[in-house]
Amino acid sequence: MNIDVNTKLIGRFHTQASPRGLNIYNPYFEEAGINAVYLLFYNTDPKVLVNGFRALNLAGAITAGFESNEELPGLLDEVDDSAKFIGRIGYITNENGKLVGHAQGGQGMLRTIKSITSLENKTLVVVGTGNIAKGLFFAIEQEGINCSVKLFNRTESKAQELKNSFSFIDSVGSLENLREVDGDIFVNLTDIGGSVNDYSYSSDIISKFEYIVDVTFEVEETPLVKTARELNKKIATGWDMFTFQGQVCLEALTGQSVDPKMLRKHVVNGLSETVK
Repeated sequence: MNIDVNTKLIGRFHTQASPRGLNIYNPYFEEAGINAVYLLFYNTDPKVLVNGFRALNLAGAITAGFESNEELPGLLDEVDDSAKFIGRIGYITNENGKLVGHAQGGQGMLRTIKSITSLENKTLVVVGTGNIAKGLFFAIEQEGINCSVKLFNRTESKAQELKNSFSFIDSVGSLENLREVDGDIFVNLTDIGGSVNDYSYSSDIISKFEYIVDVTFEVEETPLVKTARELNKKIATGWDMFTFQGQVCLEALTGQSVDPKMLRKHVVNGLSETVK
């Protein structure tokens, strides 16, 4: 990689020396011929990092350690509507000196689902009400996609809150109700099968769906993914999600299109090294 005066400097902001992504995005930039470099900057104080961003005139930053930091939005010049709704800033763009906070998870998940099927006129069964779920629903609404959602969560009241915000969410329920529903696309937006060891997605549930999507990326072959493969379902894994949310960030930060197939190759190589 040849660094020159035109090289775009993109920061990874974290509270500690956490290098995840450096071994993914830099090899991708080199193979794709994109004149950019991804560098780690870490400090426990987001103000220090944002001041450094301005001083160095970075092209942008991925806020890996500060997504939900309460101080960060006030340090920026603007926060987009998606990030405001979610309450999470995933990356920062530099728009001629104006620093703008964005969220990539919802659009990343939408692209992940679209990589295996259209959402039009389909029924999604979604488990989870966290940041990715909020972002996904926001993205669906913004794109005017005609679909319906059945939303499930351990705490049913949180699902009801989201139902009140989006007209396409037809029903809500707790995890105990999953065996009673069916649909076209099953989407896990929780840590079930990843950092959460209990496994609620048995084959009698998964068999009802044609498409299975998992957000968990501690390993690619989660119990949900393994079950779906055994049932010959069409699958998008957490590593696909990692790829597409990376695509969202990198396209915004570099101003160039990002090939998801090429990027996924580097995601697989990088996560295989860093995710245990």
